[in-house]
Amino acid sequence: MLYTFAILLAPLPEATPLGINGKPIQYLSRDRLVAMIEPDVDIEGLNLLPEQELMQAIIHHDRLVCELFEQRTLLPLRFGTAFVSIAALENYLETEKDNLLASLARLDGYAEFLVTGTAIAPKIEADSNLKGRDYLLAKRSQYLQQEQWQSQLQQEILEYLQILSAHLKLAAPAYQLQYQTVETKGTEDIRVYLLLPRSHSQALQIASQSWQDQHSHWQIAWSQPLPPYHFLG
Repeated sequence: MLYTFAILLAPLPEATPLGINGKPIQYLSRDRLVAMIEPDVDIEGLNLLPEQELMQAIIHHDRLVCELFEQRTLLPLRFGTAFVSIAALENYLETEKDNLLASLARLDGYAEFLVTGTAIAPKIEADSNLKGRDYLLAKRSQYLQQEQWQSQLQQEILEYLQILSAHLKLAAPAYQLQYQTVETKGTEDIRVYLLLPRSHSQALQIASQSWQDQHSHWQIAWSQPLPPYHFLG
């Protein structure tokens, strides 16, 4: 199988780091498109790896894509993407050429950022000394306060995104903020992917700092620039 990491524009990159099997990666060119590939990867074997080894392979895949993304615009492919032959990959590049070129043009100069946030919830506890009806009323009040807290957080998340959108509108009037809110992990209260011009990302983080100063119960963290996995469509 012809394992494929990413699609990019010619010319061919100079770097040939080691791939998943420990051999230098290669590049396959078709007209203006270039595929970053590694031949002879056993895809079924990858899926049968022990969990720790599989995670190492996934991390290695992402690291290679990110390293190339630091140098140029690309369309990252998901871990495990492969073609049965060179001819099959060449056919894909040919039949999808217009869509791939359009996506590369649309994403040129942009990067994906993962923004996560955790909010420190106020302590809401029912008085353990209460009995009977008073205790039930106190528990109901506690439940309502928790619901109000979650509603407040959702509203604040929207405000945060609106602030980013407003500042971006000033810096790049033609660009509309694109984001995808995804399922949170662990103690996170927000997990969202943003597609932003690389040149404006740091300024947006600085501009949003005043919002965070006014909402000290929030802890917001931004990732480094990432390949635009969530914005390929």
